[in-house]
Amino acid sequence: MSGMKVAVTINENYIYPLKVMLHSLFSTQKEPVTVFLIHTSIMAEKVERLKAFCRSYGALLTEIPVSNELFDKAPVMQHFSKEMYYRLLCPWILPEEERVLYLDPDMIINDSLSDFYHMHLSGVVMAAGRDRPTGMDHIKRLKLKPDTVYINSGVLLMDLKKMREEKEAEEIWQLLRIRGDELLFPDQDLLNVMWEGKIKYVEDAYNLNVNILYLKEYFLTRAQKKSVYKIMHYIGPHKPWNGGYRGGCYSFWATAEWHVNPSRRCLLAARLLLGPWRFLYGLYLFWKNHKWKK
Repeated sequence: MSGMKVAVTINENYIYPLKVMLHSLFSTQKEPVTVFLIHTSIMAEKVERLKAFCRSYGALLTEIPVSNELFDKAPVMQHFSKEMYYRLLCPWILPEEERVLYLDPDMIINDSLSDFYHMHLSGVVMAAGRDRPTGMDHIKRLKLKPDTVYINSGVLLMDLKKMREEKEAEEIWQLLRIRGDELLFPDQDLLNVMWEGKIKYVEDAYNLNVNILYLKEYFLTRAQKKSVYKIMHYIGPHKPWNGGYRGGCYSFWATAEWHVNPSRRCLLAARLLLGPWRFLYGLYLFWKNHKWKK
């Protein structure tokens, strides 16, 4: 099947948000989509239900099982899971593919990604968006070159063929052994170190951290946000599908979830009524973190 190839790496805890993300993806693309589900322990019947969900949109889901022992000794902290490392293996566990778009499940796709997916990578191995600044100096922490842009690993357009030509999978475990103690955002740090100088940086429109908006972005209307930002990423431990979510751009998530799970529509409507409070809370966060630099 030609068209767009998308990779996701989850455990069973993320099946529900994955379906919401995939709904937003399938609903906005004009070309066929194939999804590679990379996992170790999702039950067979749940995989079959995900396949049926994708088929209902005319998309194909292919299961890519990997060994549960691959990253047993790798550091996992905070709200991360071991599955985050599997995206690093895409070049070698998808040996027949030349290009794939990796997407985290905690995001909403607002528009066609075809231009992004088919972009010319100009000799680099991947395209990704920067990790918006939060005051932490990742460049010094990881001893990267001063002109390096630290990327977020939630959206990765990978030239798998070129990645296979330039490195071996064993280098991942070598870096983990040598620099494992330095990793605060493990898979993301590894990507930045391993592929330094080989990444094309794209605008925030393709990976917007909804919890770190600049002041002018707060005052954009919903329609303006939707037209500007093709991918909204709900980064951090607090997720919009859980109760008590106070982050930004909730209505985009709620709209997609509304279609995926009609039984939650009353709850979603009630949460949407809190929109003005979330707006004011977002302004408070902006004031509190006013040292952010664009």
